[in-house]
Amino acid sequence: MKDLRKILDLLRKTGDRFLLEDEQGNLFVILSVVDYENLILKHSEVKDFSEQELLNKINKDIAIWKASQEDEKLLADWQSAETGLAKDLKEDKEDQYYFEPIEDEE
Repeated sequence: MKDLRKILDLLRKTGDRFLLEDEQGNLFVILSVVDYENLILKHSEVKDFSEQELLNKINKDIAIWKASQEDEKLLADWQSAETGLAKDLKEDKEDQYYFEPIEDEE
């Protein structure tokens, strides 16, 4: 119980959430009541929207999702380019040739 108090004190200070796993492997989330209420009420906030407000929210959510997808694609492309560059540099090292000067036979 002492450890639980420490966890709860830390959660109060940071505002974070905590995952707890029981013996059967079930996961539980510990969060404040205020956070829980916000989580629940957030899902029901659209019930009072007008049609135009709902369309605006949907369009905004789609725009946010699309931007995150583009960010992920850019990151993947960048990582792919870095991998390709590293591979090219490795191949360049393997294919290096050294020229030695030819001595004149005078």
